[in-house]
Amino acid sequence: MSEHRLSLRPAAAGLLALSLALGAGSVRAAPRVENGFSFAAGGDLIGPDQTLHGPLDPKLQAVAKHFRDADLGFANMEGSLFDLSTFKGWQADETGGGYPIAPAVVAKDLRALGITVMSKANNHATDWGTEGLVATLASLRAAGIAEAGAGMTLAQARAPAYIKTRDGIAALVDTASTFTPMSVACSPPNPRYGPYAKGCPGISVIHVREVHLLPYAQFNELRSLLGGLRVTSLQQSWSGELPTRRAGQGARDLVLDDTVFRGAPASGITWEMNPGDLNAVIQSVREARRHANFVLFSIHAHEITPYRNLSEGNDNDTARPASFERELFHDAIDAGADAVVRNGPHVLGGVEIYKGKPIFYSLGSFFFQFGGSRSYQVPGGALIRFSDGWFQTIVPVTTYEHGKMSEIRLYPIAIQSNHGPTDGRPYPADPAQAREILERIEALSAPYGTRIKIVKGVGIIRGPG
Repeated sequence: MSEHRLSLRPAAAGLLALSLALGAGSVRAAPRVENGFSFAAGGDLIGPDQTLHGPLDPKLQAVAKHFRDADLGFANMEGSLFDLSTFKGWQADETGGGYPIAPAVVAKDLRALGITVMSKANNHATDWGTEGLVATLASLRAAGIAEAGAGMTLAQARAPAYIKTRDGIAALVDTASTFTPMSVACSPPNPRYGPYAKGCPGISVIHVREVHLLPYAQFNELRSLLGGLRVTSLQQSWSGELPTRRAGQGARDLVLDDTVFRGAPASGITWEMNPGDLNAVIQSVREARRHANFVLFSIHAHEITPYRNLSEGNDNDTARPASFERELFHDAIDAGADAVVRNGPHVLGGVEIYKGKPIFYSLGSFFFQFGGSRSYQVPGGALIRFSDGWFQTIVPVTTYEHGKMSEIRLYPIAIQSNHGPTDGRPYPADPAQAREILERIEALSAPYGTRIKIVKGVGIIRGPG
């Protein structure tokens, strides 16, 4: 773990001292979460795009109380945070679907809401180029918010972020499977370039690829049809790679453009993770476990299991995880994570309890600011329509005893959609909305065997004790 990486963490003197101590190996944390430790989580931050400073907003403060009362408050920073008036870079040609940005002061506003640590590995990380990412990291650091998933090199991006809480040391390991090719952090080049050669700023990623399974007869027919298009180099079609517009054949796969086909007993879709990326991320979780009482793993993953037909639902309204995600999340907990949060889908997903540790398959958004619009035209892409589910979320507050989750309280939240100053803000849901949100979470969590009890407008998941 490099001191340079640790120096990117919050500027508060206590946290800097903690980071340096960890780098020197002088801090010996307990091997598990302290009794009574609490962790509050929020989803994606699309907004606020202006400072929250102004007249007190009691409803927003009611939501913030969940984070302020917890030992650790987490959310995913989708956009950029810096002042355009002093920015020396440019918009990137390659973006995550837009250019969400807010002035640097918003970082302090978010810290005041109780968000103490953020994930930054996502498809919007370099919307404003690597200069914008570096500027955003500086804004978070100045506000006293720890960040993981991004850095000046690949090693720094993959390294855990540490933060001292009143109930021990917490760590965050963050990565993304949905990202733009330019956003991937890189290691320093070959030593022949000399001591002044640097790596490149960016994010931690896990390359994944979707594999289409075909019954063997169909697969062999396709292999025959593609026989004349065989090339000597097989494209791997991992996420984040630019398509090469070619076809190829391997020992068991066929690749056409950026689509991978494989023979199987029945049709379907599966996903694979790049083994090197997976190993590096899991090693980072193990490193965090050696130093921290509480370890959080997060990933930005838009990949889903689509519905088989339109009558089942709209794929834009589902967070059903792709096959690799559950495997990854179990691996992270086996390596030492105490909780897993997936962000990316802007709708809710289910909750699983694995070995006494929670997995939140999607928390939707925490802020979602679109000026009252219920649709968005992706630059150069499709029109996305926002259903009511895009404006409903939860804030789960998890409490731990004896190293495992003892209780999770699920607070239902409604995101405002209007043309006024409160657009995009999270407010406590009214009773009817609360019931709807909690019943949806209950249904989404049932396939994982998770039981949720609704008490006075709050969902409660009890631990094994």
